[in-house]
Amino acid sequence: MNTFDRIKSIFPTAVHRSEDASGDLDWFETQDGILFGLPAFELSEREQKLLAMWATPILQSDPHQRKWQATLQDETFRFEQPFRLISLSLQEAEEESFESFVNIVRDFMPHAKVILMSTRHIELIEQSPFVDLQEFEDVLRAIASDCFIEAHAVYSERPQGSLAHVYRQHQLLMPYAHMSTKTYPASQLLYHYLLQQDSKERMHLTAPLMQMLDLSTIELLEALFRHSLNVSHTAKALFMHRNTLNYRLDRLFETTGYDARTFYDASLLQLMVMLHKSD
Repeated sequence: MNTFDRIKSIFPTAVHRSEDASGDLDWFETQDGILFGLPAFELSEREQKLLAMWATPILQSDPHQRKWQATLQDETFRFEQPFRLISLSLQEAEEESFESFVNIVRDFMPHAKVILMSTRHIELIEQSPFVDLQEFEDVLRAIASDCFIEAHAVYSERPQGSLAHVYRQHQLLMPYAHMSTKTYPASQLLYHYLLQQDSKERMHLTAPLMQMLDLSTIELLEALFRHSLNVSHTAKALFMHRNTLNYRLDRLFETTGYDARTFYDASLLQLMVMLHKSD
């Protein structure tokens, strides 16, 4: 039984965000990113306590915010240019502190779309130019000191593609982003997440990407791994021009969203290749 099924067993009138919901609904978000609605009526004290165990109320704000809240779930929506999604997980805070947090983020990232999902969850969408992530982490540390709000971020950069796919992956990984580090590339967390799963779950998560890799691409990746991501040495070993190798790696990034020349993405790709060979 998945999270929504458990909610449905307690609240039979619950509606999943993907359904064509009509009527006056209050929306909520579970810790793993599932959005659901309940008819807008007063819940009993017991029901409120049960609901608080599973979910946080979605912020019902202006139409622009509601549009982007829905877009994050829209499987048909694609960016045709580079974008970065940053998913922020916040500790519970007073309304005034939360508003200060949001204002600071907006000042630091004036060109980003700031999507307020709940008082514990904010999504940031950037299109070029991107802010410096080290500076962003410094801002989060300053906010923790000044506003007393601890926040951690999971981020992914893509040359193009589905926003909903990246969003879903982030919701899966956000519970793992709670160490001293403030910002985590999604590929770093996914690497550790896969190691904790059984073979069936690993295959389910990695099969879509592995289907994009033909044998020659896998052999190219394995050569790159053997040569510690050194493009020049890999090209020489493959009797390939360095520019040709970089072109193929660029194409791989466009197809999968992972850049095999970077440490965390390469580590994840290497793990996926090894898992599929062993399974």
